[in-house]
Amino acid sequence: KLQFLYFIGHKKYAYSSNLATMLESAGSGTTGPDTEEHEVCSPTRSEGSRENGAKKVMKKVKGIFKPNLKLSTAPPSISMATTPADLLNGLTGRPSGLPPKSRNEALLHAKQIAALNAGAKKAAESERRRRREEEEQEKNTCRQITVWEQDIFPNWEGANGSKRARKLWMEGVPEKVRAALWQRAIGNKLQITPDLYNIFRIRGAAAREALKDKNRSITEEAEAEQAALESIDIDLPRTFPSFQFFQEGPLRDAMASILQAYVQYRPDVGYVQGMSYIVAMMLLHMNPEDVFVSLANLLHHSHLLSFFRVIPQEIGISLRVYDLTFCEVLPSLYGHFSAIGLHPQFYVYDWFITIFSKSLPIDVACNIWDLFLLHPSWLFKSAIGLLLHFHKELAEASFDACFHLLTHLPKDLDGTGLIGTIKSIKLNKKKFESIQKKASSMDNSCFIPMA
Repeated sequence: KLQFLYFIGHKKYAYSSNLATMLESAGSGTTGPDTEEHEVCSPTRSEGSRENGAKKVMKKVKGIFKPNLKLSTAPPSISMATTPADLLNGLTGRPSGLPPKSRNEALLHAKQIAALNAGAKKAAESERRRRREEEEQEKNTCRQITVWEQDIFPNWEGANGSKRARKLWMEGVPEKVRAALWQRAIGNKLQITPDLYNIFRIRGAAAREALKDKNRSITEEAEAEQAALESIDIDLPRTFPSFQFFQEGPLRDAMASILQAYVQYRPDVGYVQGMSYIVAMMLLHMNPEDVFVSLANLLHHSHLLSFFRVIPQEIGISLRVYDLTFCEVLPSLYGHFSAIGLHPQFYVYDWFITIFSKSLPIDVACNIWDLFLLHPSWLFKSAIGLLLHFHKELAEASFDACFHLLTHLPKDLDGTGLIGTIKSIKLNKKKFESIQKKASSMDNSCFIPMA
């Protein structure tokens, strides 16, 4: 009230008589209606007395508010509720100028406070549980790394096929040991050395420079080499386009050098779309020399060579193995796909030729690579696991819907759930070998790779 009067007193002298009367009443303790009406409404007061009254008002008001007009450089002290429950408890009462809460309102607020308290406790417990799980996972990862580095890698030939190594492999490969594991799992039976890589790398760079010579002689071999180098230039920007480090910089240059070197190393294979994804995945974990060694050995000793060399009979066997495995594990969905005419060659080709690098997020694809390098059967089980993971979406969908889903897998899919589904596929080594043998004896001409 006094602040309001002080504000009015600053504004206009026209209100001075009223302000003086009110302050005098407040100071004397007389608040009766007769006194107030006489002082405020009296028409007989002169202009001078009114001015004097205004000055008295200002003097008294300034005296009252003088301590409060001092500015402090210290920040205001604000009492904050430390928990949501404290905050609501502070709001359960009413300010002095408001009526008390009704019984129903008080009960409602009490329920809200109880619910907030319960939610806060639940959130705190969830956070504690999450931290415990993270700490446990970190300890487990450190334990796994120690076993890989100290027990398994130094004795790879003997430990590779052991149950202990397989168990660790299936638990998940720590990022720190992935490069060393992939190199050992792929091996180097071709005995390729870093010096050999450098020779082919230099030849590849020279071949690229030769393309600038318009007067060079064009032979059949030169035409094939030129086509391969041009295809590399086209594919590099399309390889993991969302990752800038593959579009420019050292990784992009290394990827080009490795692919050019491979064209020189295996001119009979050259460059085929999909190789860039294989090289990019390896470059995330290895240096260029090791990538070249692993690439040459992987393509030479796996199904990939038949895909990259486009050998119809061998590609047909791989697709037949997948088809038989699909029928064995998911007979109902297999029947649906057969009914709508969705055959393996329509969607599996990209999965197999890039080992899922093109189709899945990188972290998920790395996990599938781990499994594939443990045993080739995991390539087929990963494909079946994908179908099982999206079983609900595929079970009654049309050809177009199924084809679109399988060729444009969502990037935000549950990677952990997918890997768990893949690992749940029951297909032992003996059964897989039986399927392979059966596929090799069948006519697989119907499985024609899509262009």
